[in-house]
Amino acid sequence: MTDATMPVPTMPGASTVEEAWAKLPGYLDVIGGYDLWHVETLVRFDGSERAGARIIERITEKLAEHQIGHLPGRLPTDGNCPVLLYSKTNPDIGYLISLVHQLATQEDVSDNTSPSVHQLNSLLKSHTALLRSLRAVEGR
Repeated sequence: MTDATMPVPTMPGASTVEEAWAKLPGYLDVIGGYDLWHVETLVRFDGSERAGARIIERITEKLAEHQIGHLPGRLPTDGNCPVLLYSKTNPDIGYLISLVHQLATQEDVSDNTSPSVHQLNSLLKSHTALLRSLRAVEGR
């Protein structure tokens, strides 16, 4: 259920819904590649009032068009449900989430699976090494 008194989320410098959608990937990149929104926020961002099936379908298409992934993989129509948005092209955590999501939802193991698993392993090792380095610098 949506709350009509909730302010409509905006993107600085965007004067239309289309411009806001176009700026969303940049926003996600600036804040680290991901953000937690509620379905209601997405609906309002899209300029709609209610999260009906057609609205959710349009939002899903807009997210895909702008290389933004989301978890859960299928957007619910309940406005109170949280959704993790992530930039599929962000070289940091957004890409990592995208790769994990891709591997987790793969139906069949194919020749493309092995390189993706190795890539994920390398990313996780790099992330772990970075955390260890930061802890060493902080003296932990």
